Amino acid sequence: MDDVDSIFADDVELIKNAEVLEEDYTPTEILCRDDVLRQYTSVFKPIYKGRPPQNAFLYGDTGVGKTAATKYLRENLEHDIEKKNDQLPEEKRITLNVVWINCENFTTGDHKTSSYQVAVGIVNRLRDKGNRITGTGYAPQDVYDIMYEELDNLEGTVLVILDEVDKIGNDDTLLYELPRSRDIGYVENVRVGVIGISNDYTFRKNLSPKVKDSLCETEIKFPAYNATELSDILNARAELALYDGAYTAETISLCSALAYQEASGSARRAIRLLRRSAEIAEENGSEQIEEEHIRQADKDLEYGNIVESIVDQDDEKLYILKALAHLDTAGLTPARTRTIHAAYSRVVRSYNTASGKDPLTQRGMFNHLSKLVMFGFVNTIDHNKGVGGGQWNEHEFSDDLDAQKVRDAFEDRNLEWLTIDVRGIEE
Repeated sequence: MDDVDSIFADDVELIKNAEVLEEDYTPTEILCRDDVLRQYTSVFKPIYKGRPPQNAFLYGDTGVGKTAATKYLRENLEHDIEKKNDQLPEEKRITLNVVWINCENFTTGDHKTSSYQVAVGIVNRLRDKGNRITGTGYAPQDVYDIMYEELDNLEGTVLVILDEVDKIGNDDTLLYELPRSRDIGYVENVRVGVIGISNDYTFRKNLSPKVKDSLCETEIKFPAYNATELSDILNARAELALYDGAYTAETISLCSALAYQEASGSARRAIRLLRRSAEIAEENGSEQIEEEHIRQADKDLEYGNIVESIVDQDDEKLYILKALAHLDTAGLTPARTRTIHAAYSRVVRSYNTASGKDPLTQRGMFNHLSKLVMFGFVNTIDHNKGVGGGQWNEHEFSDDLDAQKVRDAFEDRNLEWLTIDVRGIEE
């Protein structure tokens, strides 16, 4: 390495190709997924043969290869169609258009995604930057009409991939109509296939029968990886991403074991852990990843996972957690429900001065607080003084949560951390 006088340079470098450890990296081979790949390949075959596309629904936990397999098959399909078209006369050539939408990126004011918002996203994906539509101001049917018009302006087959499709929730208009758009006359010039990808097992079960008939033509379950499979995947990534001597078999084994134990067999977690371990080793001037680096990386990722889980909560739960953060900082936890409600009310009013939105009642807030207890963010302490002494509950952060994590989550949601005065709140 060149002798560069820089505050950013490390004495050693263990990572030779960081892109291999990125989430959007598509490997040249999908490991440990032979069975589901065979099943999934059959979904894409009709497109390659110039036939109407199939619809498919993929489900499984985070980090089990759903998105990676989809990208891998898409890239191979596009490559194989290009080669096939070179040998066909122009009138018989296959045209494939892919529209990839992550439904998590489209939210409304109450932090929920809808079919309407996803339809807006599809329209804007197909239009030039200067001709895009806004997420408000249109009647839903107008947006759907615009979407189908844009799709019909394409040619051949249109494959719409809806990643994180469960974020759409109960508004399943798009999931019912889009796979059947040609049958019901919304498009004439193209054939539309839809692939839905979900981390939520219950979402599939709660789909209406009509949506299941349309979307779930083929259902593919991606099981969690076991520790051996995680090791195989991690070894393949390490060979491409790290310099020789930067890691050992023990490195791969420990990263795989921790990902298997703590993240339900998530390859994404294992790869993140390997990357963070290498970065920590570099920062410490070590020429090889050691156990202490992996343990520290595991703590760092766990912190990030907790913050990410907080970010995913709706606004009411975020306000409750912020109220608890201020009470905790002031030394007022564990706190009774009425105390939390008083602090929560101040939080809500401070963030909604313009809209004038009122806080939930204590009963309404308690329903959200109970969910936070169920999710493991909050602990409840039961007090029972016996006959005549009364019973009551107090609440505090769980051992894994603190005020700083809540503050970090607000920053990740691009919400200003307003100072809330909890002095004088009546017990």
